[in-house]
Amino acid sequence: MAVAFGGSVLGSAILAFHPVPPKYSNPRLAGGILAESTALVLFLTLLRRQGRSPRDIGLSFRWTDLPKGLGLVLGSFVTMAVVQALIDRAWLSVTQHTAQWTEHRTMFAGSSLLLILPFLLLNPFFEEILVRGYLTTELIDLKKSVLLATLVSLGLQTSYHLYYGVFGAIVVGSGLSILATYYALSRRLMPVILAHLLWDATALMYIWRH
Repeated sequence: MAVAFGGSVLGSAILAFHPVPPKYSNPRLAGGILAESTALVLFLTLLRRQGRSPRDIGLSFRWTDLPKGLGLVLGSFVTMAVVQALIDRAWLSVTQHTAQWTEHRTMFAGSSLLLILPFLLLNPFFEEILVRGYLTTELIDLKKSVLLATLVSLGLQTSYHLYYGVFGAIVVGSGLSILATYYALSRRLMPVILAHLLWDATALMYIWRH
């Protein structure tokens, strides 16, 4: 997990206190594709040496995963909208100023679509297989606590989104909590991956339009 996410967590933590608009240049996208592919290969090798298969972390496909994924991403978006509105209202009442959110609409400006699309297709599998499926399953096996495993998984995934700023990471984390809760209850990974994929696709279309 440190190999896969250590750099992202550290970089995001630094950006949380020195906020700048996130920027995905072509070299960063290419490096991300290479790093995420390598981490997945390492994971699959580890899993095979343990005598397990991807099915052991809930990775298999059923047709019902498609509507479930759609429902999960809609639930995530509604949750994020509510949490953002609550943060805006609380911050305004305390400081008499509106909350400042890190700009993200230019994050793919100037990047090649030939790199953006593979990265966005790969990233949901990378994050959800490792952080949701593998980490949660391992922690449940070690600590016998579904709640603890889910909170650690959610905390890690939220931490490397701190480049959106602290408030932005809290909002993203609230949406991710829907995916984490579903996996904890069902132990089915594919609907979560599909939801993440739809989430990223929606974000890309939003950015592209603006």
